[in-house]
Amino acid sequence: MATPDNAARHRLARLVIKRRVEMGWHKADAASAADLTITTYMRVEKGLSVRDVTYAKIERALGWAPGACEAILQGAEEAQLVGDVVDGVRYAPTTAGLDEDARQAVQDVFIATRPETPAGEMAEFSKAIVEELRKRGIIGGRDTSP
Repeated sequence: MATPDNAARHRLARLVIKRRVEMGWHKADAASAADLTITTYMRVEKGLSVRDVTYAKIERALGWAPGACEAILQGAEEAQLVGDVVDGVRYAPTTAGLDEDARQAVQDVFIATRPETPAGEMAEFSKAIVEELRKRGIIGGRDTSP
């Protein structure tokens, strides 16, 4: 992503605040939904610079289409919501349960390549990979496993 200017970050901040208020959330609620610290979330609402992964987390939490923050930073006046149709393309939501799909995929690979690995070890490794994917913003939300 190109480095956005101050005006672009403040336009995004206004839209993030507007969406948060529409959702009836306090700042802490939004930060939690985005799996961000309140400090990082507040940087977005203040129009300060953050990493690209933060924008992806904000999009998921606010129900915005992937790339909505980038579009705003490049001049869009509003965010596309998940499910919106633009130029004949529907913005699809991120897959619910993606963390479980990732966990299952890792376990399947273990079973296929290292069947002698104890089940508990497979589960811990799978959980660690999913958590790393979550930290990088590749999958969203909080761990919902038992």
